[in-house]
Amino acid sequence: MDNNVVIKGEAAGEVVVKKSRFIAALKFVETTAEADAYIKDKKKQYHDARHNCSCYIVENGIVSKSSDDGEPSGTAGRPMLEVLEGAGITNVVCVVTRYFGGVLLGTGGLVRAYQDAVKAALENAALLKTITVNALKVTVDYNQWPLIEKLCRENNISMEDTAYTENVTSRLMIPIADTDRIASDIIELTGAKATIVRDDAEYTIFSD
Repeated sequence: MDNNVVIKGEAAGEVVVKKSRFIAALKFVETTAEADAYIKDKKKQYHDARHNCSCYIVENGIVSKSSDDGEPSGTAGRPMLEVLEGAGITNVVCVVTRYFGGVLLGTGGLVRAYQDAVKAALENAALLKTITVNALKVTVDYNQWPLIEKLCRENNISMEDTAYTENVTSRLMIPIADTDRIASDIIELTGAKATIVRDDAEYTIFSD
């Protein structure tokens, strides 16, 4: 999927509702194995809590799963997942730990509390967009390199593996929809003197 949103690293948040503490933890993951391991670690960390409810979204939103961990069915894991889906977040695992405060919240109260905990964690999260790109390996002489740098800055194109040898060679990571246009711009800017090697494989990069 293009233009998904991921969290950078981990994030946490907490809400207190009628003396019950809801502690939310988020982490960037790419596989179900990573998500399951994180959930297991949080259950071990908060082994004395009443509930450790969880959900995750991996493989660019294709796979998702949730658990109420003993709360009434549909009051925790699924509502948590809905918050992440609504925010367009992918490749993430979420665990909300509940320390029971002695007051029953009812099903509606539980749904709101678990969702508010996830929202609190998201407020503390650094978010990045994921972009699907093609790569252009461009080689130009030193006099023309500033033109390529300027083009990349103006179009928010990432430059990777830049090498300064006899000429300058760099791998430009370009959003798929813009690849043809940028290649044409490079040819025009350099008077067709640039050497361009196109890689149409799809890569995923992060963007602020």
